[in-house]
Amino acid sequence: MDKAMVELQVKGIVAEMSKTDEASLDVLKWVTHYNIDSLQLLVLRETLESVFQVHLSDSVWLSFRSMAELVDYLSNKKAALNGAANHNVVAPAQPDARPTSERRYRPSGMLYADIEIGMPLTGRNHLAEGPLLQRLGDLRWGHLSHLCGVPSKQIVDAEGHRLYPTFFYVEIGFPRHRPMAAFGENDRLKAASALQRFGASMLDGTFYLLPEDYPETTTPAFANIEAALAAGVPAVRLSNIFVMQFGGAEWLKKSRPANPGFERITEMSEAPDSYASVKRAEKDCHFALPPPGFVPMTKGAINREYKLVPDRDLNGAGLVYFANYPVFLDVCERDVLATAELPLTDELIDRRTLVRRQSAYLNNASAHDVLSIDIEAFVENPFATENIAPEMAPIRLFINYRMYRKSDARLMMVSTAEKLIFSRAMEETPFFATLQNMSTN
Repeated sequence: MDKAMVELQVKGIVAEMSKTDEASLDVLKWVTHYNIDSLQLLVLRETLESVFQVHLSDSVWLSFRSMAELVDYLSNKKAALNGAANHNVVAPAQPDARPTSERRYRPSGMLYADIEIGMPLTGRNHLAEGPLLQRLGDLRWGHLSHLCGVPSKQIVDAEGHRLYPTFFYVEIGFPRHRPMAAFGENDRLKAASALQRFGASMLDGTFYLLPEDYPETTTPAFANIEAALAAGVPAVRLSNIFVMQFGGAEWLKKSRPANPGFERITEMSEAPDSYASVKRAEKDCHFALPPPGFVPMTKGAINREYKLVPDRDLNGAGLVYFANYPVFLDVCERDVLATAELPLTDELIDRRTLVRRQSAYLNNASAHDVLSIDIEAFVENPFATENIAPEMAPIRLFINYRMYRKSDARLMMVSTAEKLIFSRAMEETPFFATLQNMSTN
């Protein structure tokens, strides 16, 4: 890489971070001349190390008096590495290096990642909720590690105890005309997310699932999930707190990371509103009640049990994996929908797809526990909806869930979901005829 190319890359990074026109940058000046403060200097240093695959020690970094000196150093360093490679000397691999086509960290703190929907991301009906949360959860951990400057396994509290950025709130939204099942094999998306912190206690950020050719900006494309849905873009909000295990997976203690790099994450002035939503849901045992026009499919809540499978349901930390929580709900929901007083056929159940879900994660469980799940399912009667041809309307479900661990009846999760079912011959099913009779009688 020649010096001119290095200079172009350095100027591009500095221009984006300082929001300065690249052409106006004078390489004879140091970056602080362009209103880059001390916190931004930390991010700039990390970005340069990542882009140029070099280590900038404290003594080297503090020696620079101009961008020209920085360019000279990076050019010489790259030339030395290239020379070593030509003599069959392999440079040590960077532990956090990833292909730029997979994850891209912008100097502003934005994360971009390309996602192609393959079989690992699909379920019974195209894109699946659990696998999607697995991918986004992994991106969140990688984003946190990148900004902190340490691998996730090295995130610790002041006493050196390992911390886990567990999820306490998850909200998923897909446009009603493009629900989750509208995305299938080989479809490509671009996940984009910023990350913010409240003190050293909480993280919050939303992944926007953009078209693959969407331009990569330095700030989020939308203000929130509602704005994204209005533009036809799916979004997933993830909120985290930090915990340590002190009595097994069923007893987690909240803590705060002591890693200095944590301060590089943009700070919020107040706690995210997701925290208040979780506390309300914990008290009310739901996020919302069904809208008008929905009728119950069962007489009250129906309870189903799920026995945890350690080899499938837990992660490497010994915790029940957050992405599996909605899978447990779906497993039990399937049985409830099939045996309800207003039952669905297997063909219809297979076609259900998520539009919206809010979930409060309250506790974890040991590997050998049993989950007790209460499910209240409601269905919209399309015959009671004006100006819609019933035979063309999808089945709309509204479902509330409460998950407990059976060992001590401790509440683990509260969730509320809206789903759709599209069927080519829905009007010919007994379920459809039952709804029509309910509307007539």
